[in-house]
Amino acid sequence: MARRTRSRRTLGAAALTALATGAALLSVPVQAHAEAAVTVTPDPSYAHDEFEGWGTSLVWFANATGDYPPAVREKLADLLFGDDGLALNIARYNIGGGNAPDVKDYLRAGGAVEGWWKAPAGTTRADTDWWSADDEADWNEDADANQRWWVERIKKDIDHWETFSNSPPWFMTVSGYVSGGFDANADQLKADSVDDFAAYLAGATKRLEKSEHIKVDTIDPFNEPNTGYWGTRLGADGQPTGGRQEGAHIGPALQQKVLAALPSALKKAKVKAAISAMDETNPGIFATNWNSYSQASKDAVGQMNVHTYGTGQRTTVRDLAKAADKPLWMSEVEGDWGDGQSFTDMRPGLGLAQQMVNDLRELEPKAWVFWQPVEDYDNMKPGGESAKGGNWGSIQLPFSCTAA
Repeated sequence: MARRTRSRRTLGAAALTALATGAALLSVPVQAHAEAAVTVTPDPSYAHDEFEGWGTSLVWFANATGDYPPAVREKLADLLFGDDGLALNIARYNIGGGNAPDVKDYLRAGGAVEGWWKAPAGTTRADTDWWSADDEADWNEDADANQRWWVERIKKDIDHWETFSNSPPWFMTVSGYVSGGFDANADQLKADSVDDFAAYLAGATKRLEKSEHIKVDTIDPFNEPNTGYWGTRLGADGQPTGGRQEGAHIGPALQQKVLAALPSALKKAKVKAAISAMDETNPGIFATNWNSYSQASKDAVGQMNVHTYGTGQRTTVRDLAKAADKPLWMSEVEGDWGDGQSFTDMRPGLGLAQQMVNDLRELEPKAWVFWQPVEDYDNMKPGGESAKGGNWGSIQLPFSCTAA
């Protein structure tokens, strides 16, 4: 509680400083040209709700670093969640989908988040009808140890937990892989797996709450669902060669079926989390999805989540949230400013700061959430994600470290 009070006081002081600076600037022409004096009156009727805070998704850095040496993990946790670090107070836990046991790992470092299912011995990618949410033997209670180390470590700092999904498990997908469909623009969640997917998300959330002694406040079943980002490619040997992360195209019509199935699944699992949706990649696509929803689908959503990888129509989504009288989050963004990987260039920090300011000013979200402020150094160095390298992340370290 003391930390949250300090954070609010700091934000208040910053706002007062900004107002004082603005007043000083406005006073210059008044002193020099009294005849040009202007009276500026703040409008107290346009008041925002209390800002909920700043946060991050734990995937992929938590999956990559959860088993790193204690000194490294503790340093990272202090930098992100400590009072002398970023003091983040929101965390989004990724419910991994998970590829079949016989599929080699081809995802980027940290990207292969373990699913909460437990497949019988000998299960292959072709076996897709074995799982039941009601069979405890089909659940892995010990799943995802690395990300869960972070949950245990930071839970005293977190005011709002959210669980979310990048992809259903492989046995609920059309392609059989969690990296997306062979057609990246076709629905990847199988139509007859909607109820199972809802039960999987609810069941994993229940088990996370019980094992880590936390309360999950919101659950988002989607991540940038109405895009063509998520595709799987196979090599000549029939093995997957890309994409490199979990993702699933789920169009608006199928989104609504998931939203209809999730409330009863949460009730059965005795999870009291509200539903958030739909974590679309930019405000424009979010608005397209939302405007296609039935009133029943809109009513099922307790919190509206949008990313700002595109910045057009921020005010459109702001107004949609106000009209619906629902809280709005900017639930994910990172970016790359400057020229290649650099730890001395000021442009990455300034670019991120400008992104924050513009999001807060135009979108008016109740919370602002990083994608992952810890990035893979090897992926960002020249020849990694791009030829010149990149500046994603506020902290970089290799995600493929060994004990040595």
